[in-house]
Amino acid sequence: MKLCGSCGHRFSGEAMFCPFDGAKLEKVAYDPLGDPLLGSTVDGRYEVMELLGEGGMGRVYEVRHVALDRRFAMKVLRRDLARDEELAARFIQEAKATASVRHPNVVEITDFGRMPDGVPYFVMELLVGETLGHVIKSGGPIPSKRAVRILKQVTSALAAAHTAGIVHRDLKPDNVFLIGGAAGSTAREDVRLVDFGAAKIVGSSRVTRAGIVFGTPHYMSPEQASGQPVDHRADVYALGIIMYEMFTGRVPFEADTYMGVLTQHMFVQPPRPSQVSAAARELGALEEITMVCLAKKPEDRYPSMTDLSTALDEVVQVRSDGRVQIAAHLESRASKPPPSLRYRMADELEPPTLAEMRVAIDSVLPPRRVIPWAWLGGAAALVVAGLATCVVIERRSSAPAAEATSATPVPTTSVPIATASVAATAPPTTAAPSSAGAPPSASVEPTAGAPAYVVPARKPPVSKKPAGQAGRGIDDVGDPFANKH
Repeated sequence: MKLCGSCGHRFSGEAMFCPFDGAKLEKVAYDPLGDPLLGSTVDGRYEVMELLGEGGMGRVYEVRHVALDRRFAMKVLRRDLARDEELAARFIQEAKATASVRHPNVVEITDFGRMPDGVPYFVMELLVGETLGHVIKSGGPIPSKRAVRILKQVTSALAAAHTAGIVHRDLKPDNVFLIGGAAGSTAREDVRLVDFGAAKIVGSSRVTRAGIVFGTPHYMSPEQASGQPVDHRADVYALGIIMYEMFTGRVPFEADTYMGVLTQHMFVQPPRPSQVSAAARELGALEEITMVCLAKKPEDRYPSMTDLSTALDEVVQVRSDGRVQIAAHLESRASKPPPSLRYRMADELEPPTLAEMRVAIDSVLPPRRVIPWAWLGGAAALVVAGLATCVVIERRSSAPAAEATSATPVPTTSVPIATASVAATAPPTTAAPSSAGAPPSASVEPTAGAPAYVVPARKPPVSKKPAGQAGRGIDDVGDPFANKH
């Protein structure tokens, strides 16, 4: 047994932290004499034989039906939790809901009721075998062939529960019970899921300290760890953690505190199984399936247990000789990058690095291409048009200057007509001499009384973008009038 030094609750199995206050549990010796139920008969029908286990929800006993002489398991709600009438009623309600799931891989609930002091209980089939948690702890990573057989039964059971509107919320290896086949053979072992709705019931209890989310932290989804709404995809994530542990022999996230584990679920991307265990290097597409289940966002995981089961069928084939053949890649999700290559929640909450910004920009903007010849031709046409305009203005400005008759001298001004660079490229033209006999020039000195002709400011040319060059500006080819004054 394990004891919480803070609240005094006891637990069995592989629990490491108290769900009520998050304190680390310490191992203690179990004293059966301190349990008043042992040796008693409940409701005149069930003789309590021995204690099988204890958790955050209650205790599980082996009982014997005195009339049928048949062994069952009885789960009794904790007395401190049973003081809450609403919680006790929900305990019975969850038992009824679980009993409504008729599936060979879901534990069968046969009866429920209340003790004389009002503490609720329910009776279920007695499972003979061992938990998946015990198998992993004692033997390490599980061979892929056996792992897939277990996973197929788990996904089938959870699909039936989800269809009935029931989310497990506390899925972990200790709640996956393995019933061995003949002579302990693993080829025909059956799976039973237990403790449906436990997290939902105890998590709503007022005895749970504020800030602590009920459940086993090592298997919590990010949304459950952060107190967000939870749906069936939380079970997909938890099953991904179980797959990771089955393939590597360890969970992806470890910490010395309850909240330390939850923080990693929310913000840390786990290493791939092949990076932490040599036994996982031959997983092939099973590794990709595991990483999809472990996506931080629920929408990036498999939409349902049925989809997950279908993915397993696509990548695993059992040959006629009994050998298991695993595909190298997950073809059905080839168009979607694995979660390890996508931005996760941590990247959304923290400022991106310069390298991440460059990757993001390069993935959105089209690659820069060489300036097409059509753009060069358009620029040349604009230059020629500008030269022709200058020539016309020059001819118009010289005529008024020659016909001026006023004798009052006025300051002469040089009227800019064209820049030197443009004039240098202009083709030679012959201008008609003025009435005063002045030779043509680029700068005309007006006579007295002649108004100075001012060339209107030219608007920058409008660049028409060729098709397929959306989003590119005139700076890509340069403004031919940018440096001309």
